[in-house]
Amino acid sequence: MRAIIIFCLFVVLAFFAGAIMAYPLKLLLDPVLGLAFRKYLTYATLISGLIISGIYLQLYNSLSFKAFGYNGKLLKFLNSMFNGFVYGMIIMLIIEVLLLLLGIHEIDTSRSISIALFMERLTKAILAGLLIGLVEESIFRGALFTGLYKQTGAVVTVFFSSLVYSAVHFIRYRDLPGDTDIGWLTGIGMMPEAFRRFHEWSIVDYFLTLFIFGVLLGLLRLKHRGIAACIGVHAGIVMLIKLGDYYTNRAHNSNYDYLVSQYNSTFGWMSFIVILLFTVFYLVKLNTSSPKKSGI
Repeated sequence: MRAIIIFCLFVVLAFFAGAIMAYPLKLLLDPVLGLAFRKYLTYATLISGLIISGIYLQLYNSLSFKAFGYNGKLLKFLNSMFNGFVYGMIIMLIIEVLLLLLGIHEIDTSRSISIALFMERLTKAILAGLLIGLVEESIFRGALFTGLYKQTGAVVTVFFSSLVYSAVHFIRYRDLPGDTDIGWLTGIGMMPEAFRRFHEWSIVDYFLTLFIFGVLLGLLRLKHRGIAACIGVHAGIVMLIKLGDYYTNRAHNSNYDYLVSQYNSTFGWMSFIVILLFTVFYLVKLNTSSPKKSGI
């Protein structure tokens, strides 16, 4: 219980640190990017998450690249990441095909399908997927996973890391009014309202989809003893989500609309079932492959 409490406290600390870091990040990048403050708040939270994760590992004298999940030779790491990327694309492709077949999604005929434009969208989608995969997996299946695993074990670690991973996706900051005077404490002042979605039962399908996805990534972490495959799967799924969001629209007259969350145009009960099946399959594979018991 003590290990879980410490784990949760470090997660909370990452959000508070990110809220404070958002203001100097805005001062630094605003002349170039000119983004809404909530964007700087999100980026600052990711940066603080990496920093706090390192501190969390240091608490248990485990700070190293291996503890973050980066181990083995480079070529083997890249090969595992590529295999994961293909695995993630297969999962997401199944979900997207089902969405189209059930009439939940429809092709956006207004989009250009020129090769040049497609390659541009594909490149941006791959880069976005890799960036998100690298950062989020370094935090959740990297440092936090390692620290909690050393204190508890596989089951508790997979469960709580997946629970937190799912929960943080529902912490959303609103745009501030244009005349708001932004300072060091502005981010902290925005935090209470950012948790507004947690009292709504309608998020359950989306929440459980992200949770079971976190479980699948946790199993991959245990199997491969690193985060290369996790990064690949994460990147493959994000890439196809980005392309799907661009080339398809959510239909408004589908009889199966309840299978997709009102908060997301892709995830919901159907995606939960698909990822659950992949997770069960991989759990069976993990148990029958007789992995070594020592360390991760």
